[in-house]
Amino acid sequence: MKRNEENIEERLISDITNNFTISGQVNDISQLFPFYTPKRSLINGLIFILVLNGEGQIKIDEKEYLVYKGNLVSILPFHLLKGIHFSDDFNCEFLSFSFDFLANYPFALKSYILEKLEKQSCFQLDEEEGKILMEYYTFMLMQYKRVDHPSRAEILKAQLFSFAAEVSYIYSREAILITGTRQQQIVDNFFRLLHTFHKKERSPVFYADKLCVSHRYLSNVMKNITGHSLYYWISEFSIKEAKILLKSSDKTITQISEELNFPNSSFFAQFFKKKTGFSPLKFRQENIGE
Repeated sequence: MKRNEENIEERLISDITNNFTISGQVNDISQLFPFYTPKRSLINGLIFILVLNGEGQIKIDEKEYLVYKGNLVSILPFHLLKGIHFSDDFNCEFLSFSFDFLANYPFALKSYILEKLEKQSCFQLDEEEGKILMEYYTFMLMQYKRVDHPSRAEILKAQLFSFAAEVSYIYSREAILITGTRQQQIVDNFFRLLHTFHKKERSPVFYADKLCVSHRYLSNVMKNITGHSLYYWISEFSIKEAKILLKSSDKTITQISEELNFPNSSFFAQFFKKKTGFSPLKFRQENIGE
């Protein structure tokens, strides 16, 4: 009897090891997205990545994506993956599972959902969607670490089924149907421009002109695709750059305000405090040594 129990336990551990993987927070996903030679995803299943912070540039089957905080990245079997760039503050969590792992469950991702995953590998979650998926994810990670639990695999499968069903619901929303390729291209091109010009340009009109669209149209597209306004993203990049300079350089507040093309240090201080709740000096004092 004891021998049979040991065999069952060995099969459970093997089932999880070979068919299901989940990570804690990581900032290096070069094993999934190598920088030099593209790598094919050989798992006969799915990979889901939740981007928690920073930005990255990846290729999935030669299609380029700019991924950023709040993105859900979905990778189908046997796709060719390549990493192009990840920011220093890039951070994510990911899980992968084979279809065999949920063989005893109804398949949560119907064929039309898989087609949407194929066409739109990167999707911007809204705040509520991100919160729900993170809750499922946290429960799965906690259960994954309970290596001595006798029902570890079965609980994980039930949690994973719920996670996949939630992803299916998100992708089945009508909003995804109206998200056109042209709009996604505009968003990707906007972020490329923002990476290049965010230190000097905070005018929405500047970016709209560069993209040959109206300011209003660009604002609508950004809200539709990312869930955040055009001004939100411009401000986010400016604040992120200001925080980096305040924490990692000896430059004065005036020098930083000049580098970021603010009219003067007072205007910069007001902008920074409005967005963070701290004055630049207070933020620097509380983050010395980080």
